[in-house]
Amino acid sequence: MRKTSLALVGVAFLFTATLAVRAQGPGGGQGAPGAKPLVPMTASSLLRDPKAHIGDNVSLMATVDAILSKTAFTVDQDATKTAAKTLLVLAPNLTAAPDVNGYVTVQGEVLLFDPAEIAKRNKAYTIDLPADVAAKYQGQPVILATAVVNPKLVDLAKKPIVPMTPAELAFQKNMLAINPASAELRNLVAAPDAAKIKEQTAILKKAFTEVEAFFKGRGTADAAGWAGEAVKIVSDIEASAAAGKLEELKSAAPQLQQLCAQCHGVHRERQDDGSFRIKSGG
Repeated sequence: MRKTSLALVGVAFLFTATLAVRAQGPGGGQGAPGAKPLVPMTASSLLRDPKAHIGDNVSLMATVDAILSKTAFTVDQDATKTAAKTLLVLAPNLTAAPDVNGYVTVQGEVLLFDPAEIAKRNKAYTIDLPADVAAKYQGQPVILATAVVNPKLVDLAKKPIVPMTPAELAFQKNMLAINPASAELRNLVAAPDAAKIKEQTAILKKAFTEVEAFFKGRGTADAAGWAGEAVKIVSDIEASAAAGKLEELKSAAPQLQQLCAQCHGVHRERQDDGSFRIKSGG
């Protein structure tokens, strides 16, 4: 029994470290906007004095008491079910129900259950609790979960990554072409070779032109403008190389890198799997 408990504590510790970034929001770390440190907690201590923990971003390990809906379940600290109260967990992105009587590690913000307040926190989420159950927990503590990890180390609340559209796949292909071509162009500027520069600028002009069209189609004016600017810079680099104007080459190449960084900073975001995608609606 003791070995099982120690193993479960180990699971909780590992996932507290690895899931903290997602629990704290985009960008991770305590310096990110709206980021809150994770507070280790037990269900029993939270239920004993819930008002002291409202607003806390907690991480706790507990046993699943009951499944209430597709996105809601209750936990308690005692697998023998001797506890008088249970703690409500709402997991908007729950992909599968955790096992009743099984351990889970839950991370998220502690709130007092109020459908209006939860709607403010997650506008895309509709609470699916039966009316009588919702009434029972009104004003009681609830965890709005960003992670629900089972003993197999599977995060059941991990939001699935939406497949890319054909347009997004084409955009990604252009991004994958731009990165190595830009790097090669920077190397060529240091040791100019007009023929090779023409080869890389051809790749970049095509890619940036298609990127510009992609952003125009989305109505993203700033990114479309930066892509159009990139096309002009690449054309200028090609012309300078052909004319042997080395100083112009050296000043133009960094401008291209700055434009890319500027666009990435505004319109690119990191996914849970470590890949990068364009921001929704951006």
